[in-house]
Amino acid sequence: MVESGEEIEPTEAEPTEAKPTAVPSTTKSRYDFGVVSLATHKSMQGNKRRDTKPEVAVRRMLREMGYTGYRVDWGKAPGRPDVAFVGRKLAIFVMGCFWHRCPECQMAVPKKNVEYWEAKFARNVERDKRNLEALEAMGWKVLVLWEHQLKKKNLEEARRLLYQFVRRPEDPLEPPELPA
Repeated sequence: MVESGEEIEPTEAEPTEAKPTAVPSTTKSRYDFGVVSLATHKSMQGNKRRDTKPEVAVRRMLREMGYTGYRVDWGKAPGRPDVAFVGRKLAIFVMGCFWHRCPECQMAVPKKNVEYWEAKFARNVERDKRNLEALEAMGWKVLVLWEHQLKKKNLEEARRLLYQFVRRPEDPLEPPELPA
C-alpha cells in the first residue's frame, strides 16, 4: 500500500511516459492557432472568467452607492456583461488591459510565439467590438472600465464614472460620500 504523497519508482515493466512540454492543437476548431507551451496553456486556463478583483471592486462600489439588483456575468446579452442592469438596459464591462488590449496602456506582446499572440489579441478586440455594437444596437447603454482605471490611484475617478453611468435622473449629481 502506498501512502499519499509517497512517490512510486517505475520498474522496467512500467515504462515512464514523457511529459509533454507543449499542447498541440489536435482537432480543427476556431481556436486552431498552433502550439503553445504547457505553462502558457495552464496559465491561460487559470484565468477566471468572472469575479476578478477589478470586477469585485466595481460591484463593491455599486453596492456602496446603493445600486443593487444587477446581474453578474449575464449570459442572455451579447458578450456576457460583467454587470447588467437588465431592466434599465445598462451593461458594464470590466476589461483587463493585457487580454483586451487597452488603448491607453499599450501592453507588450509576448516575445515567444508572436504570431499566435497577435492573432489571439486581434480576435479578442474584434469580439469585444462586435459585442459592444450588438448591445448598443439592442438599445443598451454600455460602459467599459479598464483594469488600470480600477487601480488605487484612479479609483475615485472610476467611482464618479460609474455613478454617472448608473444614476437615475432623480439621483443627486454627485455620488454619495463613502462611509469612513
